[in-house]
Amino acid sequence: MTQVYAADHVLPVGARPVRRGAVAVVDGLIVAVGPRDEVLAGFPGCTVEELGEAALLPALVNAHTHLEYAQYGGFGDGLEFGAWLGDHVARRPRQEAGDAARAARLGAALSLRSGVGTVADASYSGVAVEAVREAGLRGVVHLEAFGGPEADPAQVASQVRERLAALASSCSPLVRLGISPHSPYTVAPAVFAALAGVAHDEGLTQMTHVAESPAELEAVAHGTGPIAEALQALTRIEATGLHPVDLLARGGLLRAGMILVHAVQLDDHHIATIAASGAAVVHCPRSNANLGCGAAPLVQLLAAGVPVGLGTDSPASAIDFDLWAELRAALLAARIRESRSDALTAEAAIELATSGGAHALGLGAQIGRLEAGLRADLTAIDLRGSPLAPVEDPAVAAVYAGSPERTLLTVVDGVVRYRKGTDEQRIAALVAAAASGRARMMGPQD
Repeated sequence: MTQVYAADHVLPVGARPVRRGAVAVVDGLIVAVGPRDEVLAGFPGCTVEELGEAALLPALVNAHTHLEYAQYGGFGDGLEFGAWLGDHVARRPRQEAGDAARAARLGAALSLRSGVGTVADASYSGVAVEAVREAGLRGVVHLEAFGGPEADPAQVASQVRERLAALASSCSPLVRLGISPHSPYTVAPAVFAALAGVAHDEGLTQMTHVAESPAELEAVAHGTGPIAEALQALTRIEATGLHPVDLLARGGLLRAGMILVHAVQLDDHHIATIAASGAAVVHCPRSNANLGCGAAPLVQLLAAGVPVGLGTDSPASAIDFDLWAELRAALLAARIRESRSDALTAEAAIELATSGGAHALGLGAQIGRLEAGLRADLTAIDLRGSPLAPVEDPAVAAVYAGSPERTLLTVVDGVVRYRKGTDEQRIAALVAAAASGRARMMGPQD
């Protein structure tokens, strides 16, 4: 049976918008995109969902999440990076069994409500695998790994292999695993190399937090500073004398399949190094702004040909999983940094959150555009009553009006996984279930 979604504005990404357009889907595959009348004529007897005054576009790709931190919103707000990290480490032991799983289920549902069809998660506990699969999201769940200079690289690698094997049965055709060496300051070079070996053997992507803050540069180069002080009870940081990007490059770790999250503290040399390596970058502007880390050189990264996606990071730094808010932040941060109103257009911002993220995750041949032959991941934003209606430029309207509250539906692999008016009660129940975990993280209250 052919399912057709029709809307006043179809934004295929990589092709011109279609007014009064439609997308036809058969067995989870997009089979046609074009003017509504033409698509309907090609599929007589199809089922049609009329979305009306809406923008229909590819489901968004949130290229960096921490779903199990869904209840962390606002914790440590206003602290400098090292102190914020210390606050995060101090709160985590307050969790009880089941808290992380409940939070991850909530995070997955909120992602769908934000129009997201694919997430790339960095998971401390691994519970995100089941949460992503249950929600029907497409996802890559990268298992976080740590190990300072005193750690045995072979042992850390072996433990990661065991975790991968234990979680393999929770995966699905839509959900696969990856590895996340947390960062060059929490994973010593020898341990990082051992984890890269596991990723290579298993054919997995890697995700790591790199060049996020000035404090990180000090920690990696000298083993000192606010991050070293925040983590001193857990690990010593090896002083390498190098910038994190140069450290990874010198170790042969900067290559295709490596996803660098943040990449704020870069100069032209580092951008060129990343571009030559084939590694990808995930831009998290709200997290970087909230933690005072700065604005990433997005325009320069794109100009160098680096694959760049967009991510919310966790609510601990970005407040929520609203990728539409992240998209607007990316647009504004680029214009502020470059002092140019055309530094990042609305159309280019949508590309970051769709095809850009897909390419960064190695999924560009499957998702990220509305195009015949690609998987049917799509979302629709209600534009009725927005400040952008009547619509002049549908990309501008989608960027500035897009929100979880305006998301009409999110389809993943041809299946409606979120629908406005149907799933609110279920999400409210997930919010309530995760509330006790947040209360424990807050500690005793007066």
